[in-house]
Amino acid sequence: MAGRRFISGPAVLAVAMLVTACTSRDDKAATAAAIAANALQQGQIALARVQINRAIAARDDISDYWLLSAHIALAEQDYGTAFTAYESVVLFDRSNAEALTRLCQIALSANQPQRAERYAATLATLHPGDAAALTVQAANALQRGDRPVAQRLVDQVLASDPGNPLTLIVKSRLLLAAGDQAGAAQAAEASLAAPGDPGGRLMVLKDIYTKSHDIAGYRRTIARQARAYPQAAAAQLDYAQSLYDSGDAVGGLAIARRILTLRPDDVGAANAVAYLWIAQGRAAMPVASIVANAADAAAEAKATYAQYAIAIGRPDLALTLLGDEAATAPATTANADIKAARGYARALLGDIDPARAEIAAVLSVDEDHPRALVARAALRAKAGDRRGAIEDLRHALVGDANNASARLALADLQLADGDGVLAAATLQEGLRDPGADPRLATRLAVLLRSQGRPADAVAVLESYARANPFGAKPARA
Repeated sequence: MAGRRFISGPAVLAVAMLVTACTSRDDKAATAAAIAANALQQGQIALARVQINRAIAARDDISDYWLLSAHIALAEQDYGTAFTAYESVVLFDRSNAEALTRLCQIALSANQPQRAERYAATLATLHPGDAAALTVQAANALQRGDRPVAQRLVDQVLASDPGNPLTLIVKSRLLLAAGDQAGAAQAAEASLAAPGDPGGRLMVLKDIYTKSHDIAGYRRTIARQARAYPQAAAAQLDYAQSLYDSGDAVGGLAIARRILTLRPDDVGAANAVAYLWIAQGRAAMPVASIVANAADAAAEAKATYAQYAIAIGRPDLALTLLGDEAATAPATTANADIKAARGYARALLGDIDPARAEIAAVLSVDEDHPRALVARAALRAKAGDRRGAIEDLRHALVGDANNASARLALADLQLADGDGVLAAATLQEGLRDPGADPRLATRLAVLLRSQGRPADAVAVLESYARANPFGAKPARA
């Protein structure tokens, strides 16, 4: 027995606890993953995302969990997250054909074939002549400007698989590069006949129709996207925007309300709906129907309606639809948006002390709350504290850079301080991405004209129109 080792009592207990902890961790991960898979199958995407994140937090070394995370991300049309998840699949399962192929597809759809190069090489090694691998090579050749090589590889794949959707997408880009917009659209449309997730193909088609200024094709594609992803807030929001832009305010409102029902606790989706409505102004919905529309809505949705009512100058309606229940309840992260909206509405109606108390209560539980910061900024500006108001608005934009109302208020205060250059920069910052609120472009153009820069004002409006060819147009300055 000379070489035998005995484990002491405390050590036995430690080992047992470690085994139990591992088992418990594995069980928690497996249970969460099972709930996530079932939720995804039932179309409950938000629940699926929460549960798969829990599974991965417990065990981040299981390729099947990352694969499920990728499937959920695809259902959300979150291709960045899907790409990262598929990369994790390959990390633990280097020969996973689905992950390798999907990585190629996502990168190609985003017109970033270089990101797929090593995955395509692995596919080509595992499956010589693989269509996805050859298509990535074609896309990379196109990016290098070598159209003959790209054309040869595309023709090679389509000769044996004429309906290959990924290759048709690269063919459409080849045609677009050659100036054949109609042919590019036709090839991209043909790719939609193939089964499977159409998200990347629809994204390419949208890009083609945008570049060719084909408004009918663009809106048709947006509608297809909404049908393909009924649970994806982003797809539904694009559709609502498209309906509003086409003059169908009733349809746009119906889809926006559906988003709020679809994601009742999603602050990001609620903010996006609020910004859509605010950009539309009073055309978003009949003023007389605001309270009725909000009657049966969830708490976050009520706060969204209230935010819209405040933005169109009806804080009285905001207070009516919010009721008094939130006023007496202690501030929590769950009711923060409602209490912030109540505080802002009361401030605008001149009920200053109660407004200040309600907003302070929100900021005591969340010092970064954007809506409460905007409300406090309004109170500070009214009291003559422009420095404090500017500080609050800057703070709010750090947490919510898309809040055009906050950005407009900040620019106004900067102008009041005599800093037109800084005000112009603040407005310009909000116009970086397509889909920006047209009020920002209008205000910036007005400011530039007042500074004696009419050519720059025209350039701002023209740049906005190019970035948003089918959206609401800013007013001419």
